[in-house]
Amino acid sequence: MKNNLWEQFEQTASDKADKTAIKDKSSGEWKDLTYAELEGKIRSLAHFLGEEGASEGDRIGIILENRAEWPLIFFSIILSDCVCVPINPTSSENEIKNIIKNSGCAIVFTSKDYHDTAKDCEGIDKVYTIGSDEFKNAVKSHGDRKKKTAGAKEEDLACIMYTSGTTSEPKGVMLTHKNILSNCDSLIRTDIITPEDSVISMLPLHHIFPFTVTMLPPLLYGGRVIYPGTMRREAVLGAIRESKSTVFVVVPQVLHSINQQIKEKKKKMIFPVNLLLSAFIWVLHKVREMSGINLARRALFPVHARFGGSFRFFVSGGAKLDEKVARSLQSFGFTVLEGYGLTESSPVLTLNPPGEQKFGSAGVPVPDVEIKIKDKNEEGVGEVIARGPNIMKGYYKKQELTEETLKDGWLHTGDLGYFDEDGYLFLTGRAKDVIVLSSGMNIYPDEIEEAYMSEAPVKEMCVFEVPSKNEGDLTLWAVVVPDVEFFKKYGEVNLKGVIRDRFNNVSKDLPGHMRLRGFTVTMDELPRTELGKIQRFKVKEKYGKEAREGEEPVKTEEELTEEDRELMETEHGRKIIDYLAEKTGTEREVTPKDFLEMDLGIDSLGRIEIAEGLEEVLGTGIKDEVVGSAFTVKDLIEGVEPFLGEEGAKPSKEGKEKKEGKPADWGKIIRGKPREENLEKIDLDPGWLAWLGGFIFIFTHRMLFKIFYRLKVEARENYPEEGPYIIYANHTSYFDGFLVASALPDYPRLELFFVGFRAYFEVPIIRNLVKIGRIIPLDFSSHLLESLKSAHYVLDHGKGLCLFPEGFRTIDGKVADFKKGFGILAVETQAKLVPVAIEGAFEAWPRTSKFPRLHPIKVTFGEAFTPEEAEKTGKDLGAEDTYEAVSLGARQKLIELKGEEDE
Repeated sequence: MKNNLWEQFEQTASDKADKTAIKDKSSGEWKDLTYAELEGKIRSLAHFLGEEGASEGDRIGIILENRAEWPLIFFSIILSDCVCVPINPTSSENEIKNIIKNSGCAIVFTSKDYHDTAKDCEGIDKVYTIGSDEFKNAVKSHGDRKKKTAGAKEEDLACIMYTSGTTSEPKGVMLTHKNILSNCDSLIRTDIITPEDSVISMLPLHHIFPFTVTMLPPLLYGGRVIYPGTMRREAVLGAIRESKSTVFVVVPQVLHSINQQIKEKKKKMIFPVNLLLSAFIWVLHKVREMSGINLARRALFPVHARFGGSFRFFVSGGAKLDEKVARSLQSFGFTVLEGYGLTESSPVLTLNPPGEQKFGSAGVPVPDVEIKIKDKNEEGVGEVIARGPNIMKGYYKKQELTEETLKDGWLHTGDLGYFDEDGYLFLTGRAKDVIVLSSGMNIYPDEIEEAYMSEAPVKEMCVFEVPSKNEGDLTLWAVVVPDVEFFKKYGEVNLKGVIRDRFNNVSKDLPGHMRLRGFTVTMDELPRTELGKIQRFKVKEKYGKEAREGEEPVKTEEELTEEDRELMETEHGRKIIDYLAEKTGTEREVTPKDFLEMDLGIDSLGRIEIAEGLEEVLGTGIKDEVVGSAFTVKDLIEGVEPFLGEEGAKPSKEGKEKKEGKPADWGKIIRGKPREENLEKIDLDPGWLAWLGGFIFIFTHRMLFKIFYRLKVEARENYPEEGPYIIYANHTSYFDGFLVASALPDYPRLELFFVGFRAYFEVPIIRNLVKIGRIIPLDFSSHLLESLKSAHYVLDHGKGLCLFPEGFRTIDGKVADFKKGFGILAVETQAKLVPVAIEGAFEAWPRTSKFPRLHPIKVTFGEAFTPEEAEKTGKDLGAEDTYEAVSLGARQKLIELKGEEDE
């Protein structure tokens, strides 16, 4: 290994003089720079620095986005025996000033966008701007100049990397030539980077991970660095193809985005093709797992073509990669190598070797690096400590902190982890993030987040501790950012309800001390570092103060964006906000950030009333979906904009007649005719083909349930002879709809329609079975009114309807509260009500289980009763509203039929 970074580069530049060192598209067009040209420019700039008074040991800052000038300036600093101080160009002015002051920089290289900020910093003598005439002249090659050689020794400082500049005393990591050279050498020896590679450089070079991995190894050992000139995904992918890049160094968020895009394109294929392709991909993946042969790379050529024919693999770092994303990308034929490191270790400590990667792990130690687990617990988890030639010299001007972190040559990382039997490191979290409960139990937030996120439609999540209702105790709370695309796809706006249900599924299988006791939902992205790590302390600081077990956190004042304020100042925005405040009785000011459901208490039926009221307030017709699909007040304000000022847009009849304070006339609302596309799916007069299809379906399922689940049906005689009637059952398993159909007294009963969750019937082929299966797609959110109209239409024509009024599969098998929509349908149609008790299905296939198990099942039909009887029972139980009383009374009848005790 050479004495310093310049000596290594100088040798490579001599050996590879005519080879392209850098391809840069910062100016919009590709520009190539050979090793000889790059060396000449470096020497000229170093000569210029000498003439300007730069001397050995001077600190020189670089405040610059990724471009060809970055390595040019860096190596000129090294050749001048000075110390490089990389600074984030997007940092606040205060952060930049703190770093420059702390490091003692007198010279700064920057672009024109940051020139004034740098110029105003204390201690700065010279600011050189990229693109200026002065800089252009400084880098012109002069072959007649005396050849300069760097005199730095391996233990001399090469750069000071700052990990934070937010305080008056930022933390600078001192890295020597030996530290950096040894880490680059390790990457070359593991074949992560080779002299033949072209490495795409997108991540900001002021951070040690891209600095060491994407810039230095290629240039020190004869590869190519590609600067795409942008961070936009499609443009970067285009640059990879055009430049024939082989390695793409990324953070996990980039891989998540790429994986999602591939999966979304696959989902758009028609059902048979998608199904066959999924099976084909599964086979290719298994072949690769067993033999190491990556057939998918060729077989899925259209996917890989986006990355060009030379692409080798992704290298992921900066934060933990979701194991599911890594597996998914591998199934598509990609290779993802995850690693682990810190700024203090220059940075790489471990990497997954090509061809031997292990999902979920941080890999094995790179050459010359030794890692141990200190103070292991009974599970083998302890603090990760490391030593080797790549470990920093210390923290700049922070001797006490250096001594705390470096002990007997070992770097104490503060990260927790363990080694498996094959020597792969698995990280479990940060030592400072470990939550110690009053019981002495240690909680690793990363593990909790991984468990809950695996089952819930959550994009981001952060777990921390809050006070328990038991004085002196702590419990777990989370802040979650919902996966909005998931909710839009399924037409669901009850964000918190859905997430809570999924979380309950997870909690059932976790020890008590690891269960969440509550969570906060936000649409704002959680604060992260530049490379994607969630800043837990900032999340806790913002959201944790008001959270307490068993209590909803008090809504704190959130700073409104300029866009939010502009929406509030529009005429329609102000009208909507005033109407919502009056309608919901909210005393504080309603803002665009408020959730309709969680903050304002507007449920699915309330949305229909809101839609009516807004038509009157705004004087225009509004589609139900606009209100039904809105998550926040902002969504609602933006959603109505297309309807404002439209020619011919008129308030609906119901909206015109609505009087302030008068309750919604649900009879009139749901009696309206369904839309044509919904009517087409309702066959009131089926032919013999429908009868035959129903016969085959029911007969088959009845036999299967009898054979495997010993299905027993009681009191079939209670089934009504004629309609209208509503068959309603408790909902505990995936089997429930099939069980009711299989238990019918005669098969098939073509006058009976089933209500099913809309999302299950919106996929190709399945949607074509809706009419044959006599299914009314129900959506309790964005399409609730249309669903109610369709159900009313069926009952109004003397037919039967089967539904599950709880609206979801219960978590414990007990009968949950009924939706108010059930009461509305019953009252406004005066249909007979028939309870159906399903027992044993919860044990056979509860919502918390991925696969069914064998268990006897019994279906019992109760005696029919009228809505008036249900209302009387409900009012005896304390209900005042007629619809709620019918729902409560019908629920009580079902509970009694099941033999349960209501809690």
